[in-house]
Formats: sequence, C-alpha cells, structure tokens
Amino acid sequence: MLTLLMANYLSLFNWVLTTSAKASIFIVFLLGVKFVLRHKLGARFQYMLWSVLIIGLVLPWTPNTPISVYNYLDSSHIQQKIAAIVDRTTQSFSTIVNTNKSGVNQTVVVDSNSNKAVVSTETQRPSDGNANSWTAFPIVYKLMYYIWLLGILILTVLTVIVNKQFSKDIGQARVTDLSLLSEFNSLKVELKIKTEIPLFKSRHVNSPSLLGLIYPRLLLPIGIEQTFSLEQVNHIFLHELIHFKRKDIWVNWLTQVLIICHWFNPLIWYAFYRMREDQEISCDALARSRIDTEQSNDYANTLIKLAETYSTVPRVEGLASLCGSNSQIKKRLIMLQNRKIKQASVKWSLLGVLVIGLIAFATFTSAQVNASPALEGRDLNVSQEIRGGQASGLTKGIADSTSGITVEDITGPSFKGKVMLIKDPTRVKLAVTKEIGVKGERVSELVKNMGAIAGINAGGFYDPNGKGNGAYPDGLTVQDGKLVDNNVGEKEVNIVGFDDQGKMVLGNMTANQLEGQHISEAVTFAPNLIVEGKSAISGDGGWGIAPRTGIGQMADGTVIFVVIDGRQPTWSIGATLRDLMNVFEDYHAVNAVNLDGGSSSEMVHQGKVLNKLWNIFGERYVPTAFVVTP
Repeated sequence: MLTLLMANYLSLFNWVLTTSAKASIFIVFLLGVKFVLRHKLGARFQYMLWSVLIIGLVLPWTPNTPISVYNYLDSSHIQQKIAAIVDRTTQSFSTIVNTNKSGVNQTVVVDSNSNKAVVSTETQRPSDGNANSWTAFPIVYKLMYYIWLLGILILTVLTVIVNKQFSKDIGQARVTDLSLLSEFNSLKVELKIKTEIPLFKSRHVNSPSLLGLIYPRLLLPIGIEQTFSLEQVNHIFLHELIHFKRKDIWVNWLTQVLIICHWFNPLIWYAFYRMREDQEISCDALARSRIDTEQSNDYANTLIKLAETYSTVPRVEGLASLCGSNSQIKKRLIMLQNRKIKQASVKWSLLGVLVIGLIAFATFTSAQVNASPALEGRDLNVSQEIRGGQASGLTKGIADSTSGITVEDITGPSFKGKVMLIKDPTRVKLAVTKEIGVKGERVSELVKNMGAIAGINAGGFYDPNGKGNGAYPDGLTVQDGKLVDNNVGEKEVNIVGFDDQGKMVLGNMTANQLEGQHISEAVTFAPNLIVEGKSAISGDGGWGIAPRTGIGQMADGTVIFVVIDGRQPTWSIGATLRDLMNVFEDYHAVNAVNLDGGSSSEMVHQGKVLNKLWNIFGERYVPTAFVVTP
C-alpha cells in the first residue's frame, strides 16, 4: 500500500511538472497573441482567453494529436533526459543480486523503469563518465519532490492565515445609510441577483471590495459616502455586483490553488497576475456597457478618484476589488476611452478563438500515438479463453488470424496493459538500432525496419556521453546469431533470448558461453520472473510500481509479450515485479523475464502503438526491440 501511495504521489508530481511545462509554452504564445491583437479583441474576450490556461492546468489527461508541437520537435535528447530522470526516481538505486530456484545467479543490469536494478560492481563501465550524475539523479529528483511539497504546505498555510486574519479584522459593522442600501438593492434587482449580499463598513479595507465564496458581502471603506457622490457609489456597486455575477471570486480562488501547485513556475504567477488585470478591465467593460456616454465619463472619474483616495488593496484571494495599482488604473482608463475596441471585437473574436484553440491543442496535447488496437482490414475473432488469476483480469481478446497474433487487454490492482501471444516462436527476432553508439530508434521504427508485424522494447541501455538518445545497448546483444554489441567484456550478465529452435534461453552467461548455446537473438536484462515453471521473485520484487515490459514462453512454445502502462493516475499507475510475474503465471508461462520498462514500455502492432504512453514526446528512443516477423 505504501508503495502504491508513493507511486501515486510521484505520478502526481510528474503530471504537475509536465503540465507546468506545457502551460509555460502556452502562456508565451497567449501573451504574444494578446499583444498582436490588443487593439482588435474586446476586453471581455481577452479575459475569457485565460480560461483556456486554467482548463489546460486542471485537465488530468490530454489526447495525443497530430498538431501537437511535440510531434515536430527534435526531442530525442530532451525526451531521454526527462524520461531517465523520472525513471530513476520511482525507486532508489541499489545493487540487487537475485538467486532463482534453479540455482543460477543473476547479475542485474540497468533498468530504466526503476533503476532498482543496476549494473553490479562487476559490470560497471569505468568509461561511463556519467556514473556519478547517474546515481545523483534520483536523489536530486526526490529532493525536488519534497521541496515542491514543502512549498505547497507553506503557501497553503500562509494563504489560510492571511485570509482568516483578514476576515477576522474586517468586523461586522453593517451599513445603515438608507440611500446606499436603496442604490445597492436597486442594482441587484436590475442585475437579477437574488443572493443576499450584506453591506459592511470596515477600516481594514482601503477600497470597495467583494469578499466571500459561500457567504458573499460587500466591504466599504468608512466614510465612502462623504468622499463619493451617490452616482459614483452606484458605479462602484455595479462593478462589484458584476464581479459577483461572473463568479470572479471563485475564479480567483481556483487560480490561487493552481499557483500553489505550480509555485515554482514564475510564468504561471505572471500569467495569473495579468489575468487579474484583465478581469478588472473586463468588468469595467461590462459596467460601461450598462451605462450611457455621460455616465461612462463619470465612471472613469470614479476610477481616478479611487486611485487618488485609496492605496492598493491587500492581496487576498477571496477579494474582488474595484481599485488597483496605478498602472492597472491607467490601462483601464485607456480602455474606457477606446470605443473602437467594442465595435471591432465582434469581427476579430472568431479569429482569436481559432488561433488560441490551435495554440492550446498544439501545446497542451501530446505527440500523436494511436493507443487503440489497430487490426483494420483483417479477419478478427474474439478470444473466449478467460484466464483466472490474482494478477490480471482478461477484459477482451482480439485474434488476428492472418498474422497468428493475439492481443488481449489485462487489468490489475493498479494497472492496465496489453498481452500479445505469438504462436510460432521462430518468428520472434531482435531488432537493433542501425546506428549503435550514435542514436537509438523508436520501437515502431525498429519494427518497420525489420519488415515486422509487431514488437515490444527489449534490453536496457546506458548513456556514457550524456546524449540521452538510447544509442548504447547494455550488456550482450545478439542478433541473427551474431554478437553485435558487448560492453561487459568477459563478465557474466543475465541474458534473455531465443535459440535457433525458438526456445527461450535465460540466465547468466559470458560472451564466450553464448556461442555454445546456439543463441539466435538475445539482450541483457533482469530479473528473471519465472524459471522452468517456478517463481523467481520474492515479495513484490523490491522495485516498486512502474510501467513494465516483459517476455515469456509457454510450454507449447507460444511467446508472450507483456506491456503494462504506468504513471498515469487516471488510467494506470503501474505494476510491481510480482504483478508482472503473476500475469505470466496467468498465461501459463514456464519461463519469463523482466525487460526494460518505465518510459521505454511500448507495444506496437501494424504500425500502431497499442498501449498508452505517458511521455508527452511519444515514443522513446531505444536500442533494441523484440519483433514478430511475418
């Protein structure tokens, strides 16, 4: 349970960071559009544009679209670095040496889905200049997480204290002036407001202000009736009642919550500061639309007089005030004098909606991947075989009779995922990036380059030069019977692969030992989950909860691909190693091994990504993939 809660918290933190980054890009574009069209868009419309930012910050999930900016970024370096940092902080680094029941010692290698499995002291590479930073990443990221929580706690406490103290200080002195009450009640009737909004006088407010979410009240500075004429007081009442009618206090509280969650992002602070300015200007525009030309001039004089008489209002989230800073008052006066804006806004509003809508879709959505099974144009049959078990529940199965592949959905206590069954094991091959040491490839590219039908990510990788592009396979890599990469010399590492008869081979081996095993395809990874029908995992596996990828084989030779989604609180948190092992047991695997997971976990079929990737950049660059040939 504790592990599940931690995974939820880290998933929330990852979501906040990702959303904050997307919002920053949107804010820059939004401010640019507002500047270019500042003389074309009406004040109320400009205020409405900020609602797009609010919606983008609160949505727990956004779709993958072809117009996302992340489709067109050369993002391999950024993507790999972000993914690596996130992967390495789901759990702490440690060295794990597992002993399975068959007596084979396993040397654990780099796992980008948890970093709980690392290169043992025997297999670390002295040439890797990033070894120190590698182990520092999870510490730094966890420190960031706790600093973020501390910042939220401090700001929340301060916000509550300031607002409670302010509410306590204002007192309960009701306004008894009949002329003020008459003007106020008349305006309420005119605006069709039935809610009881009492008037109070207080020496602790220096500007007329609306306060309160559930029990709203209008606060007036003492002596306002002597300073302002009854008509000017009427303008003040109108402005504040428009705030109430538009639910601006609710909006202000929501933005304050978002600021607290994203307190580390100065662009969001600035954006909501600008939004509050637009809120007042928009309110002025609505008020002006309800009064004639002569009164409009008097409304402007009221603003000037407020600026001269009262200082800036206190920064209280539950407060909506007519007054503001001198620069804000100046902007509002310019707006009141500019009558062309009101007329021009109608014909430019459509353009503004279109531009901001496109920007929002381009910045808040993720790179396009198709997360639906894609077997169009084939003979599909629903699989009726239901496998019971504690780890997974089969929700549906789709059999592709022309390719001999079955894809099934699985669910567990904290995860959702995909299982792919390949009846003929000799069709499973290893795809390796064409540019080892230069650049990795996406799983979909590896599948396509091999002329294959389907595939999953395979072995782990390391990053000796800090490029973060998935170029360096870790351990021993065998393709078509040839050792194509070896970064461990003659040291033993745990390998997983297939011999030339299609039988799964797993266990500790050296490069020389590979030759005698007739191994056709293999990568290095660990730990083994099931060996010769027996469980090789104790407890939950000790790696925490994360996206997972695994490969196994049944007694009849059927190969099992498993990919489990994670780090998506509204979809799938992830799985432990025991969860993954239980899935293989449910499918009657006699051998099964954990593969690289986390940001790398991916299943592709017919050019489509079947699982839901959490990364905004879409597919990660990896060095190897197990693929299914025609």
